[in-house]
Amino acid sequence: MTAAKKTTAAAKSAEAKGKETAFEFKGEKFVIPAPMNLPDEVLDVIEEGAGERAITRAIVGPEQWATYRALRCTIGEFNEFLEKVTEAAGFGEPGN
Repeated sequence: MTAAKKTTAAAKSAEAKGKETAFEFKGEKFVIPAPMNLPDEVLDVIEEGAGERAITRAIVGPEQWATYRALRCTIGEFNEFLEKVTEAAGFGEPGN
């Protein structure tokens, strides 16, 4: 099983159990709450029509966003991070 499939399977299992999902990105560990445990702010950001970056920031929260920012990522790396966050949060494919 590939790493992406393992992450997706773990996210689906966590969603069913109401548990958080963890993943590593560039050597740092990120933990995403189960979908129903995400902060209400995520809904506000989505409702406001914010972009993927703002939604990702709301999902990971300020501390983990600071960790991500400290990695000094490229736009391409942000897209990789976005994919991991959306899978872990139970949102499926980015952009859907």
